Amino acid sequence: MYSKIFACLSIFGVLHGVIHGVPNKEDHSHEHVFLGEYATNVLNMAPKELEDMLFWLVEQRIDHDKDMKVDIYELKHWMSHVYHHDLENEIMQAFFDCNKKKDHDITFKEYRACLARKADTPAPTVKSENRLVARWKRADQDGDSRLSLTEFGAFYAPEESHHQHMHGLLVDEYIEDRDSDGDYHLTFKEYTSQSVNERDLNSGEDWELSLNERFNKIDENKDEILSHPEVENYLFPVLYDHNPADEEAEHIMAETDDDKDGKISHYEMMKHLRVFVGSQVLQQGKLLMRSRDEL
Repeated sequence: MYSKIFACLSIFGVLHGVIHGVPNKEDHSHEHVFLGEYATNVLNMAPKELEDMLFWLVEQRIDHDKDMKVDIYELKHWMSHVYHHDLENEIMQAFFDCNKKKDHDITFKEYRACLARKADTPAPTVKSENRLVARWKRADQDGDSRLSLTEFGAFYAPEESHHQHMHGLLVDEYIEDRDSDGDYHLTFKEYTSQSVNERDLNSGEDWELSLNERFNKIDENKDEILSHPEVENYLFPVLYDHNPADEEAEHIMAETDDDKDGKISHYEMMKHLRVFVGSQVLQQGKLLMRSRDEL
């Protein structure tokens, strides 16, 4: 798995699957992380159509310095735009699907009924329901028991860096999943209780360390237990320092920049066209070209 943020969401184990009843992003292969509902359409396009889309997209949206090549900064800028566009659309879709009264906010009852209508929503447990309620209350910043679209965004995607008021709750959940004696701290044994499930979720430096080394790294005051602040300091810098848009861009660059000059040329784009098919680059290109053609 390329993205550390997706790995951390897997560790929290709560977002799109258990809580919202939609497929979890980390369940996809890297090639389909960004394709979403348009994957089949893009994969079935003719080669000439794919080529036209890619070059129109590079010329009109990605190549800022107009040198007919794409560098890592241009690619990261575009992928960041695409990632946030998709997340915002997903949040808005979920909000308005549940907002049957078509007003400016929704109640927890409306949201729960919306989940119940989805055939693929997992059956709620006491634990998942309590967490759902806790997240709702934490997202409800004005305390009116209803969530506006902005508040719902924090409820739906609490791991986002601009939803810092939600982060402590995610750390609570992380600790609760491992804290066997209920003292709100993690011993080495408790910390490693889920290590087998987590070890394949992250390919970064920390996950190359032994369990003991990693525990000692998180244990800042060396008292042999992990406190809430220590766990938070460990988890959330990962989310801040890495994002799926940047890592997708870096993957595309590594796969397509054959001469390692830091730019993707026309020839390299054509040679590695299928790499772009396996990314959100062409998904968004298809939508943009469709909009252009309809004008």
